[in-house]
Amino acid sequence: MANKPEQHATYDLNHDGIMESYHLTRGKLTVTQPGGIDWSSPPEWNVQSFALDDATGDGTPELIMVLWKRGSFDRHKPLWYEQEENNYSCHLFVHRLIGNKLIPRWCSSALDRPIKSFTVEKDPSGKTFLAVEEGFYSSYCAGRPIIIGKEYSNWTWKQWGFYRI
Repeated sequence: MANKPEQHATYDLNHDGIMESYHLTRGKLTVTQPGGIDWSSPPEWNVQSFALDDATGDGTPELIMVLWKRGSFDRHKPLWYEQEENNYSCHLFVHRLIGNKLIPRWCSSALDRPIKSFTVEKDPSGKTFLAVEEGFYSSYCAGRPIIIGKEYSNWTWKQWGFYRI
């Protein structure tokens, strides 16, 4: 789960006519815009990759991030969980840029298969999906998971979340 090489992009995600700059290095993602947004991923996130596209198929592009962090649910855990899981695990987060604020649209709990890479694709009918390369958690070394193998799957957005298809 080593950090991927640096990743850069420019995009006008909030449609204000001014391009934002997206920069990922050593697990930290920053989003900046002259006179506007100045956002950095929280220090407890280890962002591995991102894409800027309409992953949910609603016509509005989003910031899609694959990241690693401790815990599964953050501060909003389901009622049926009595204690917080504190394992270091992979997550998929989708944010929207509204005005100058990045707003979470959807944030996964710990994924049962960590994402190694992904792209946003369209099927012949124009429906958007994520083409995902997944691995498998094998064991832990120094508190970090060891990821083995790979499997390819496609994920589609259905009302409130992504589902493997």
